[in-house]
Amino acid sequence: MLNKLLSIIVIFFFFSVSSQEKQLVNKEFPVFPICKLVPVKNQSVCFNETIAEHIEKYFVFPDSAKELGLQSVVNVFFEIDINGKVDKLFAKSSIVGVEFTDSDALNTANSIFEQAALNIFNKLPVMKPGKIDGVVKSFPFRIPVTYRNESQNFDLNDVFTLDNIDWAPLFPKAKDVTPETSITLFKENIQFYIKKYLKYPKTHNDESTQVIVFLDLIIENDGNIFEISSYGDEEYRVQAEKAIKKIPSLEPALKNDYPVAMSYSFPVVFDKNK
Repeated sequence: MLNKLLSIIVIFFFFSVSSQEKQLVNKEFPVFPICKLVPVKNQSVCFNETIAEHIEKYFVFPDSAKELGLQSVVNVFFEIDINGKVDKLFAKSSIVGVEFTDSDALNTANSIFEQAALNIFNKLPVMKPGKIDGVVKSFPFRIPVTYRNESQNFDLNDVFTLDNIDWAPLFPKAKDVTPETSITLFKENIQFYIKKYLKYPKTHNDESTQVIVFLDLIIENDGNIFEISSYGDEEYRVQAEKAIKKIPSLEPALKNDYPVAMSYSFPVVFDKNK
């Protein structure tokens, strides 16, 4: 029996990665007609819930993809413009669980899912436009929608640890990787980016003892870092987060060939003697 999974994580581009830094911008989300009586402070919640309901209502798994047993994560990008209308709408599909040797066939398969997702968002109603610091502005969003073609004995909306997935997220240009080596390679690449981009706070003293900051990441089922939490001295936390934000978009973690969100915790050591 065909089951559909709607991975509804609305990401507002101005704040696409959360951290413990203070946000100085006052934003008012675009308002669906059904949300017009909701207080401003709750508009983002109403927006997320309403757009999730909208996607579920208009979600259609393409028959041609269903027959071929294909599945995909489709990232849909759009803006709600100053008139409250959908603008600059486009989609990017990533086929998962199968490899294509023919690039034309791969492009065709991706286009099937992309068109299905675009059909959903073309049906969004006109909204009250959003505001930034009291000024009407366009709001850009990215929403991943996941298409899968069979049921599973686990919830694909869960966040899994590195020990509970089959494939770790893959960095660009990864080759000849197996499920077993993907975990080691993932850890090595994380450390590579830390070593390459980590900078010391201006207040760091060369005579200082080593400082350790702990980072917790959530890598979403589209391969992007969705959340960063850090623990330790604030000045060092900021530098550690800046380094980890240099990581590019990855191929997502897989569990039973389905893309899933994954959490990963690790220490970042500031020690110029090493």
